[in-house]
Amino acid sequence: MRHFFQGVSLLLAGLVLCFPLRADDYRIGFLAYRGEARAAAEWQPVLDSLNRALPAHRFTGVFLTQQQLNDELTQGALDFVVTNPAHYVLNRSQGLNWLASYLDPRFGSARESVASALLVRAGSDISTVHQLAGQRVGAVHEQAFGGYLLAAEQLRRQGVGLSALNLQFRGYPVDALIYLLRDGALDAAMVPACTLEQMAEEGLVNTGDFRVLMLQASSPCVRSTPLYPGWSFAAVNVTDEQLLRDITQTLLSLQHNQQALWGAPIRLDEVEQLLRGWQLGQSSEPPWHTLRHVLLGYWQWLAGLMLILLVIALHHVRVTRLLIKRTDERDRLHRLIQSREQELARARQATLLGEMATGLAHELNQPLSAIQAYAQAGELMTAEQNSREVFNHIVEETERGADIIRRFRQWASQPLPGPEAFAPDALCRELAERITPRAGAAGVRIDISAEPGQLLSVQPAVEQILSNLLGNSLDAFERRQQGGWLRLQASAEEEGWKFVVQDNAGGVSPVVIEALGHTLPASRVHGMGIGLMVSYRLARRLGGRLMLANQGKGTRAELFLPKEQ
Repeated sequence: MRHFFQGVSLLLAGLVLCFPLRADDYRIGFLAYRGEARAAAEWQPVLDSLNRALPAHRFTGVFLTQQQLNDELTQGALDFVVTNPAHYVLNRSQGLNWLASYLDPRFGSARESVASALLVRAGSDISTVHQLAGQRVGAVHEQAFGGYLLAAEQLRRQGVGLSALNLQFRGYPVDALIYLLRDGALDAAMVPACTLEQMAEEGLVNTGDFRVLMLQASSPCVRSTPLYPGWSFAAVNVTDEQLLRDITQTLLSLQHNQQALWGAPIRLDEVEQLLRGWQLGQSSEPPWHTLRHVLLGYWQWLAGLMLILLVIALHHVRVTRLLIKRTDERDRLHRLIQSREQELARARQATLLGEMATGLAHELNQPLSAIQAYAQAGELMTAEQNSREVFNHIVEETERGADIIRRFRQWASQPLPGPEAFAPDALCRELAERITPRAGAAGVRIDISAEPGQLLSVQPAVEQILSNLLGNSLDAFERRQQGGWLRLQASAEEEGWKFVVQDNAGGVSPVVIEALGHTLPASRVHGMGIGLMVSYRLARRLGGRLMLANQGKGTRAELFLPKEQ
């Protein structure tokens, strides 16, 4: 038996020698007022130094907002904390033990290294703090030391009542306050001193876009308040004195550019005095103790109240869900009715348009046929070459008119033919040549500006729309019996082609423009305006749009056709 125990002892000793002792894990909470990523980059060298100097222990950093740090401290989830002096004072009831004070390299002092800057935009009309009344002033938290308390204390000393300000606590990170101020969402912002300079060094903002109110004496960073004690490294209920000494020695040995980064703990009398002025950190008993006493003394009443509130909340949820359901159903029915009404209106207009096109075609075919017959007879009867050419032109124009009428009837009731590629500039020149004799007789000058290129669309339909717009302009000139100018433009755009017909013939009635696309509009002066309605319909069927507007002393009609239909 003695040999058995000796063997077990040797085995245990071998296991101890083969496997190293487990390192103790410690969590260090860092106040990340500029966000987790930037805080990690700033404080990671401290973590690395502690892990190198104390290999028997493992230190892990968590980077939290002020409220998150408070919650972690309350839950006992942190072993050490690195934070500003006000946060340290407010949480001393959590068993905090200050080990070292941070010597900010920018100030080189632990006693004077924290301040606040009250910023406005460089172009703002606000030049004094008394002009902040009613203005939107942003801060991160009501207990933020450099981000609110210092600036607010300085405002109180300047006689500015904080109740007169439109204070907005926007939360962390503090960078967001500067962005909101720059973009006009805030009129002023309270931020820790040096934050603006840090963001400028990182290329995030331009310091020239901001101005500081209550500017203090020159220092490495612009500030609006006096300097207060800096940050601290504090233990949280850690009782291992040897570990605390080792951590303190490691911190005191850290240097940056041959300058110490940490120093001995300093007194915080002025910080405590400032907090007393704000009635913070005065209660000797933590707030949760008071809440516990209330809950224990009145739990029956509180339970009954919670039950009543729960019933009311459930009833409210039920009523809200029913209301949302009924509202959705009502909106769906309303949209359905509107859709049906629009379809019915379009069907009525299409039917009316088809009937009118058919009637016009029937009535116009007879006089066109008669004109064509007389022109052909005249061509046969005359022997003069000029007269024969004139009669030949009359025959061609009557045939073209008959073709237009056939297309009217087709477009009113049948699908359009397939799109084909054509040159818009050639079409514009052809249309201009066609109306030149009529324009010359009316004293109208025709200007053409057309870019070269190709458009994939239904050329007869485009020709019909432009012909109708040009004809309307000439009609207006002839009614006025006064000359002018008429422009036809065609230009390629990123999404399609734009055609513009513009004149100085006096404009159209606003009733025509308002009614276009809804009902059959009146013409430019009088009449039924069938051509405008047909043109508007054709443009929509081609996937484009036709817009009409008065401009100056005339009318501007714009036809847009997409590249793909």
